[in-house]
Amino acid sequence: MIFKNKNKYCFLLLVFFILVVLSETVFSASQEKTVSENAVYLTEMAAKRTEEALAAYDGANYPNKPLWKEAIDYGEKAIKADENYVEGHYALALIYEYTNWYFKEAREWEKYIELIKKNKVISPQVEEKLAYAYYRLGYSAYQRGDYGTCIAYLKEAISVDAEMIEAHYWLGRVFYEIDNLTDSQMSWEKVLDIDARYPKAEYFLNKVEKSIKYGKEAYESYEAGYKLYEQKLYENAIYQYRQAVRYNNDFSSAYYWLGRIYFELGNYKESVNNWKEVLRLDPENKDAIYWLKQAEKLSN
Repeated sequence: MIFKNKNKYCFLLLVFFILVVLSETVFSASQEKTVSENAVYLTEMAAKRTEEALAAYDGANYPNKPLWKEAIDYGEKAIKADENYVEGHYALALIYEYTNWYFKEAREWEKYIELIKKNKVISPQVEEKLAYAYYRLGYSAYQRGDYGTCIAYLKEAISVDAEMIEAHYWLGRVFYEIDNLTDSQMSWEKVLDIDARYPKAEYFLNKVEKSIKYGKEAYESYEAGYKLYEQKLYENAIYQYRQAVRYNNDFSSAYYWLGRIYFELGNYKESVNNWKEVLRLDPENKDAIYWLKQAEKLSN
């Protein structure tokens, strides 16, 4: 009898223990649900204030503006309510981007990516946002002058979304700046393949192609010379064009513009010398033939 009562007592204790554990689990789940719901609400409010701020301030996106302050406050409270709420970090990262808080923005993108990888949630919508997160981290690294990290993040963006034009654009810029002209050219070609009218892409592709043809230093000096010529800063333009032909003695376009400047300054002898250089490199150049004749007439 004592043994039976003891078993009964142990059974009741076990049942009680199970009920306690279950009640605590339910309570914990209820708490988590409440926190998540609160995070969702706060994130929605942050997004709403963001839209209002963008409409109200017309590009004047400063964090001390009232609507931006509210957006930031809601966003920060959302991730405090649930630090694992992915959309909360995404919304807050966008707010920091708009208000130019680059360090805080990068921190939120890093957390966003970490949570995506942890949860293994990949849908078309998530892929688009993930690519954008990598892109913004790449741009942030570019702003710091950390080109290696920048390239790594931009490549990650493209691995998620091969058609992300902004990532290809900035890869083209970075590769050019580190003198990797071949990869820069490929990046610009990809940009134009995605969108033939993308702003400045054709200009940059032409710049890279000419840099490959003439040498980067020579072409940059040539470009600088042309800009100075357009401003009628002739002496400064002459210096840049002479730098161009020092870097590349076969740069016919630089000789051509030297000839034009000297002609406009009335120095016909130097004008003749430079147009002869053009014809040495390009005997059929009709413009150089015409201007050479004019300069020779005036130099006699």
